[in-house]
Amino acid sequence: MTMRRLVVASTALLTTLGVAVLLGYLLIFSTSADRAARAAPADTGLYVNLYLQPSSGQRMSLDSLIERVPGFADPASLDTKLHQLAQRLLGGLGLDYQADLRPWLGDQVAVAVSLEAGTATPRVLLLIACKTAPLALAALPRILAGRGGPFTVERYRGHDLMVGGASSYAVLDDLVVIGQTATAVRASLDADAGISPSLADSSVFRAAMGRAPTDHLASAYLDLVRLAQLGGQNALGGYSTAAGALVGQTGALHAMGDAPFDPGQANDSAREAFGLGSEPSGLADWMPADTHAEVVLFGLQQTAMSLEQQLRNDPSLSGAMQALNSLRALAALGLGINLDRDLLPLLDREAALVLDRVSTSLPHGSLLLRPRDPDAALAALDRMRSALLEHGSAVTTRDEQGIVITTARVPQIGMVAYAMTEGVVVIGPDDAAVTAILTAHASGNTLGRAAAYVRPFRLAGSRGGNELWISSAGLVELAGEMFDLGSEPRDILNQIGALVMTAPTHDNRLEFHAVLTVK
Repeated sequence: MTMRRLVVASTALLTTLGVAVLLGYLLIFSTSADRAARAAPADTGLYVNLYLQPSSGQRMSLDSLIERVPGFADPASLDTKLHQLAQRLLGGLGLDYQADLRPWLGDQVAVAVSLEAGTATPRVLLLIACKTAPLALAALPRILAGRGGPFTVERYRGHDLMVGGASSYAVLDDLVVIGQTATAVRASLDADAGISPSLADSSVFRAAMGRAPTDHLASAYLDLVRLAQLGGQNALGGYSTAAGALVGQTGALHAMGDAPFDPGQANDSAREAFGLGSEPSGLADWMPADTHAEVVLFGLQQTAMSLEQQLRNDPSLSGAMQALNSLRALAALGLGINLDRDLLPLLDREAALVLDRVSTSLPHGSLLLRPRDPDAALAALDRMRSALLEHGSAVTTRDEQGIVITTARVPQIGMVAYAMTEGVVVIGPDDAAVTAILTAHASGNTLGRAAAYVRPFRLAGSRGGNELWISSAGLVELAGEMFDLGSEPRDILNQIGALVMTAPTHDNRLEFHAVLTVK
């Protein structure tokens, strides 16, 4: 499940970056102030803002990116092709971009999500800048046909509020407000009129966005406490808000942000996990150069302990706690392995998943672990090997240039092989996978020295803690797993260099960097 969530998150990020590039060229405006934030209620927990036309500096960076995409190299026909692409993409959603959106669409689109008072029901608002209100009024009934109508008219705060069963909307002079419910639209109109506080009035929001680059393509803000509805920062491990922005760089798109960390509101495990993010991983120097994707996580043991503490303290999560205890019992009875004593200590520092085949269903790769105490880790591996032997597993060993590789065939589970050297535990699906990693490290032919790995992290400007890297080949493979790719989309994806993410920590802040490079 962890890998599936990672795949989904990475694909969503890639899609968001691509949409930002496309929409950034649809109109001819300069970047303006965040108008939509004035119509977002102050209790907004998630706010995502996209400028449809970047500044001249950002446009120059995007020009350098788009010109490398097959079919988009001619600047004279660029806008026409992008409008055609928008028409095609939105047409698949039943929208006529040229007739119903382009004539009135302004330079900003934002989404604001809050929670209905006393519930966990999300209240979603779509806020769209409008350059010609009468054209928007004429087009919206067509756009929303079958998506909430028929509509009745209610006069509210000087505007016609169109109330429907599944959606409601109002058109201001310069803004279209669309909500799932009339209550959501009313809350927006109250904020815009100054009757109630808006997100733009929030000092917390202003401080968070003040840390983001001023000149950007898109931005995001999260009030983590509101979203979690846990009633306090303690349950969130010391984090309360996060904010970031997407900017164009030469040959890359860069999403960057941060989340302030309050040690006083975090438990011991969360503080320890935060501290581990101050150092960059060295496990890429063990990964074969032909690796398609990798992810490194620091302090998994500490994170697991922190999550378990939350489960114990929240009666509503008793089912999850029971499932965890059942897993412990199964490992002990079926394999003779004590998860807390033997497995978790191996995860107290660095853990990496190395993929030579990227798949949403059955990813293929190996694990690299660098525990804090190598001697204790070796003792834990010996205990688990003895337990597997006692419970019917076939265990063999062989020597690979002075390194012992152990292979175990576990009944009803399958084969696993492992070795430990230089304080690093290498775990693979078979002997060959472990040998490939040991050979790569010994020869220096590793991912850590490959330009496709080094360059995007250099563009990120900071590297440390948890990280993700997916190669061009990995992205094409992943997209092919999820969609029926034609030749043109495949050619476009082949121009991508890599997608990387890293999350270093310092000065009581968790930074976030995601970079998508173009060849």
